[in-house]
Amino acid sequence: MSISTFLRRFSFVLLIASLAFLASCQSPQMSPPPLPAVSSRYSAEAESRIQDRPGLGTQAGHEYVSEIQPSHLIRKSSVPDVVDSFHYNDAAGADTMAGILGGGKTRHNGLFDAAGDRLKVGLVSYSDPFPHLEAAGRRIVIGQAGRDYRVRLENRSKKRVEVIVTVDGLNTLTSTKAGYSQRGYILEPKQTYDVEGFRNGGNKVRTFRFGRVVDSVAAAKGGAGNVGVIGLAVFEEDEAKAKAALQHEQFVRDNASAFPGSR
Repeated sequence: MSISTFLRRFSFVLLIASLAFLASCQSPQMSPPPLPAVSSRYSAEAESRIQDRPGLGTQAGHEYVSEIQPSHLIRKSSVPDVVDSFHYNDAAGADTMAGILGGGKTRHNGLFDAAGDRLKVGLVSYSDPFPHLEAAGRRIVIGQAGRDYRVRLENRSKKRVEVIVTVDGLNTLTSTKAGYSQRGYILEPKQTYDVEGFRNGGNKVRTFRFGRVVDSVAAAKGGAGNVGVIGLAVFEEDEAKAKAALQHEQFVRDNASAFPGSR
């Protein structure tokens, strides 16, 4: 064998060995180790806890079209004038919660005052309110699994108000995690309105339906810890700014041209 042939064969063998060495060095980076089994165990335990929770949550019921008219209200403040809440559960859960609150309990069948007497509220099935317990100044509505409900609002004041209504920590207008910066329902003085269900910012609504915690909308969105509470954030209208905005609009309309193309 000539020297040149030997060198060529040696170089080829060296090249193959080098490529094999590099591949062995890179393979751990291309195939990262799996996540520790403990993460899966904790997820399973969390899911099991939700599965085992007794009492009622709010599911999304049937879907239908329900148009709402856009409106506008100038808030006096970015902070609500008053925030209030009440709870709901099945009969056993409501009775147990009332017992924990102490001080005795009373049962009522109608709506109740909320938000510093600005509102009268309750959960209703069509026209009939679900009963509720009152204990230590708290209200717990007694629901029934499988039944749809609405959140009834009555504006008892003589002013326009905006009310953010939440169910299980979700804004009912958007079905997202609730916050004060979001918009709510605008009620005229003495107006009554039923919040029918979860919306996605449009005219389609999924009815509120009492059901298992594990099947609730909040649980599906990772907020099972907020199941069982209805929230109300009330904003009063800045009447001075509203009047100024109305006057400005009339000046704009007064200067409107009927034939702008003739100028």
